[in-house]
Amino acid sequence: MSEHTTIERKLKTHIHYKNAVRRDLVDSIRQMHDWQEKLNQLHNIRKEKKLRKAVERYRSFIEDMRTFLSPLLDELEEDIKEEMSFSEDEIKEFKQEVKEETKLASEARIAFEKARDAAEKAEHKKLEPEELAVLKEAYSKAWRAFRLEKHRLDEVNEELQSEQTDREIFKMELKRIHVERHFIKEV
Repeated sequence: MSEHTTIERKLKTHIHYKNAVRRDLVDSIRQMHDWQEKLNQLHNIRKEKKLRKAVERYRSFIEDMRTFLSPLLDELEEDIKEEMSFSEDEIKEFKQEVKEETKLASEARIAFEKARDAAEKAEHKKLEPEELAVLKEAYSKAWRAFRLEKHRLDEVNEELQSEQTDREIFKMELKRIHVERHFIKEV
């Protein structure tokens, strides 16, 4: 499980890096378009020549970013698909664990309720101190088992929700990657 969270963290770091590169590309394209508009309005030959060189450098820089971003998108898409399939298996495993933990928790709760009822009935009757001690110990064990199973069930439910959230994040990222591919081709 810890290996999985490491993979997820690494994948999310790659997503953030890709988003930063994409933002830089968008900002660079916006800047280049602003300079091109300014170039059309200039009447000074010297300034126009400097600005043309800057636009050409920026155009080269943007092309380099596009060629860098394209394989990055491919690699990220492949990693996300691999992670999602792994997550689906893990989600199935968690659902099985939830079923088992729910069953154990309900058994512990039933045992706890029986022990509590027996202890309450025993208080009204006169029982031997040894019998009362045995009942209280059974009650105590059932209570601890119930709380432990409930805690485990809560942990499994939290992990399941985390996995489903990550799946949704990765699905949205896959859609975004396809949009970004189209954007890169259009630029």
